[in-house]
Amino acid sequence: MLNQIKEHIERCDIVLVFAGAGMSADSNLTTYKDTEGFYRDYPLYKELNKSYVSMMSYEGLMNDPYAAWGYFAHQYKLYTNAEPHEGYQKLLALCQSKEDYFIVTTNVDGLFKKAGFATDKIHEVHGTVHALQCSVPCSRTVWDTEGLNVEIDYSTMKALDHLPLCLKCGFVSRPNICMYGDTDESYVWEEADKNTKRFQEWRRQNKHKKVLIFEIGVGADGLKRHLAKYRKEFIHATVIRINPEEDAIYGKDIIHIKGGCRDVFVQLSIMIETKKVEN
Repeated sequence: MLNQIKEHIERCDIVLVFAGAGMSADSNLTTYKDTEGFYRDYPLYKELNKSYVSMMSYEGLMNDPYAAWGYFAHQYKLYTNAEPHEGYQKLLALCQSKEDYFIVTTNVDGLFKKAGFATDKIHEVHGTVHALQCSVPCSRTVWDTEGLNVEIDYSTMKALDHLPLCLKCGFVSRPNICMYGDTDESYVWEEADKNTKRFQEWRRQNKHKKVLIFEIGVGADGLKRHLAKYRKEFIHATVIRINPEEDAIYGKDIIHIKGGCRDVFVQLSIMIETKKVEN
């Protein structure tokens, strides 16, 4: 299987990556496929009758900003301290060895940027935890989280006083992430839309080239539907799915390799380097 993938890598002109939460799993950032998984990592939330959806929702934020920021701040610390695993570096080297590449990801952890991928080639579909916006919002602007330090009472999982405030109106701020229950009015989507437009132009310019599409650790059905739509735009497209689990939504016209992305890309990198030495 890896030999087959290696051959596709050698033949392709450009690389397109669709990455979900599974991409970050090897950096010890947990994916929450179900409520029990969330409660396993955060048992106190089960006692408080708080679900992942309730913590990551616009309604939850507006009803109890201290509870919401207790979760936001904890996640922010996890993501800020996380390091991109070796698979990121191997994927970056692969992308840079080709004519061009683009990353489309639902992840909000910022690990692609931390790993060195070009900022203007990363479309963070759901935004990023590393930027803030007004919760109202009073304006369609975002700002970075530099210096953010929110103290948490871990006995209640609530933020203590001094919540991050909007730089313009002074109302409580929030991460620039598309949350459950968000609308085009409540979520400042314009920032993420900048790279949406770059991605549209990138597809237009490269539709006649041989593109290798990696689907890595994707669980969100929406991202899978977009992948199916975009691959039709290319004249020559090969899809390689890297995921420990099968998915019936895909037919037999893709290559599926079971495993974690770190191990897969490390193995591919070794095979590619060995090939270079032999030549």
